[in-house]
Amino acid sequence: MGSLTRPTLPIIDFAKNNLKPGSSSWLSLSKDVVRALEDYGCFIVIYSEVSSELHQAIFREAEELFDLPTEMKVLNISDTPSHGYVGQEPIIPLYEGLGIENATTFEGVQRFTNLLWPSGNGRFRFVFNICSPKLQVICVCAFENKI
Repeated sequence: MGSLTRPTLPIIDFAKNNLKPGSSSWLSLSKDVVRALEDYGCFIVIYSEVSSELHQAIFREAEELFDLPTEMKVLNISDTPSHGYVGQEPIIPLYEGLGIENATTFEGVQRFTNLLWPSGNGRFRFVFNICSPKLQVICVCAFENKI
């Protein structure tokens, strides 16, 4: 009888100093990101610019976001595929996603926040204005490189 081993997710270090798009370290990192997404669908990021406090705040605010009633989340619509609310789909019943248009701008996060929390949510806006540029680096690394 064989033993079951738990798969381990890839850990990708974005804390390296020379991460300029097009550099050899960037292209190597891009290959690792693409491979992790193809093989596992996700990966663990090491990002020295994200403190443990920010990490905890991101998850706390995301939990609050997904705890909103579906009636509120469906207000997030977009002409860009998968950038509005995605959820309640029979083929993927446990999946929910909410895209933020122009997530790396203060105005984009402000619009999203005001839509889902008409009375405001300064904590959400503050946390996502800090983390969205860092997430954009990961997205660029994964999707905008010819490998």
